[in-house]
Amino acid sequence: MVDGKDKVEIKNMEEALQHMEDEQFISAPKKGADVEVHILDIVRNELVVEIGAKSEGIIPSDELVHPIEHYNVGDKIKGEIIYSNEDEGVITISEKRRVYKETLELLREAEKNHTPLKGKVVGKNKGGYNVNILGVVEGFLPRGQAMFKRAEEPVGVEYDFEIIDLKFRRKGKPNIVVSRKKLNEESIEKALNSLEEGKITEGKVESIEKFGVFVDLGFISGLIPRSELTFDREAEPQDIVTVGQRVKVMVLKTEKSKGKITLSLKALQHDPWVNVESNYPAGKVVKGTVARILPFGFVVKLEAGLEGLVHSSEIFWTKRRVDIRSVVEEGKTVEVEVLSSDPEKRKLSLSLKRVKGNPWNDVAENYPEGKVCDAKVVKILPNGLIAELEEGISGFVHITELSWNFLDSIEEVYSIGDPVKVVILETNLEQQRIRLSIRKVEEDPWKSAVDKLNKGSQVSGDIVRMTNTGAIVMLDVFNIEAFLPVSQISVDRVEKPEDVLKIGDHVNAMVVRTVYEPEKERRNMVISIKQNVLETEKDDYKEYMNDSHSGVTLNEIVQQKEQE
Repeated sequence: MVDGKDKVEIKNMEEALQHMEDEQFISAPKKGADVEVHILDIVRNELVVEIGAKSEGIIPSDELVHPIEHYNVGDKIKGEIIYSNEDEGVITISEKRRVYKETLELLREAEKNHTPLKGKVVGKNKGGYNVNILGVVEGFLPRGQAMFKRAEEPVGVEYDFEIIDLKFRRKGKPNIVVSRKKLNEESIEKALNSLEEGKITEGKVESIEKFGVFVDLGFISGLIPRSELTFDREAEPQDIVTVGQRVKVMVLKTEKSKGKITLSLKALQHDPWVNVESNYPAGKVVKGTVARILPFGFVVKLEAGLEGLVHSSEIFWTKRRVDIRSVVEEGKTVEVEVLSSDPEKRKLSLSLKRVKGNPWNDVAENYPEGKVCDAKVVKILPNGLIAELEEGISGFVHITELSWNFLDSIEEVYSIGDPVKVVILETNLEQQRIRLSIRKVEEDPWKSAVDKLNKGSQVSGDIVRMTNTGAIVMLDVFNIEAFLPVSQISVDRVEKPEDVLKIGDHVNAMVVRTVYEPEKERRNMVISIKQNVLETEKDDYKEYMNDSHSGVTLNEIVQQKEQE
């Protein structure tokens, strides 16, 4: 039998009948028939396909299982004829219906045999996710059955699912509920069993938190605690890794009952404490960065993961309390000496003051007795003050060495930070102590006063203090304090000094008694306004008597003296 284009050889009646049947089918395909076609062309939103050897048809894009871009000319497609018109020569095919029927059968088998199926998460809803199964049916994935990781974005991603509920309806699509939980639990169990403690594995960083880093190990995530990221305590997690980065880690601990895995990144890094004794022997001077300042010292970072402590006792040679921040600053480089190291306890003791050297070694040469030096008040005590000569070298000024005159309150004269001139009285190298004097920088003013003033000498000065028994007068010229008893204030009776005097008043008086015993530290002088007045009156009387013919009365002479 010959057809216009092709020749077909028929050997027997059975082949002839079959050939007639094929010819009839090709010429008149029926609606609902299953066919396998080849793509001839792709035109706009439909595929042009060849049906058998004689006919052509179309598959609209909305009848395709995948987007039209998924298909290529020459591909084979299984479909179902959904429209056929011999007169018009139009045949429409649906891939989706054919796959849908096959999928329904596949769903039954999958539910029965617990066979996993491929599906893509296409959206979220209140209770979970919408899943497109095999491109033709939609199922529901409850949130509790999803098993997605905390940083995972599932929409648009294809996964394996297990059908846990399948109900067919008389009309409409079947109700399908799927799950990843059982499949994941099996995979997680296998993963947990394979991750033994001490094993080195690889994963991908999925999220970075303040307390550590989560790593995707495939079917399960593990946590690298912050303390296990690096030996460098100052480093932040984001400084060590980035999201999406693949990292090698060591399994530290597995809790199969909780599905938790603890990982370590630093276990695969070099531990600087292993060689600390050889790299940082006692006595070695090294440079580092001030990492933290503490109330009792400061921490120095020598290298990543290796820090040492400079205790406050190793900062200053002086024993007095000094602000650490006045010497070092966080983030700055500092030179220190290694005192000791303990690899087991991971402790490294350092010293700042030993690098600078002990200033007491040169005290005898730099501060001989009698030398006058510049100093600074650093502490005030009830019985004196501490003056700093240089960093690490301070001396004590007893209250008796502050002034040649009496001091009622040290705080009224001196403040912390005040610059002062001092003279070295004594140095004790063994006890590391220095006695200083402020008053002996200048010559003893009492010596000069005693040499020039005798009993009955006229003096003047300002009242600087009041007491219950009298007043203290700072004498002009000599700059020493003299005591004015209340009984010597006036020729008239005075009960209280403040009744007739006040601080700042300038008075004229007479020396009535002086005690000067420097070897016993006894220096005092008593003066009298009363005696001065009486002596003046005597002198005036003598002058009057010697000049009785002058015509001036005694009263006028007294008034003139008072005006002078």
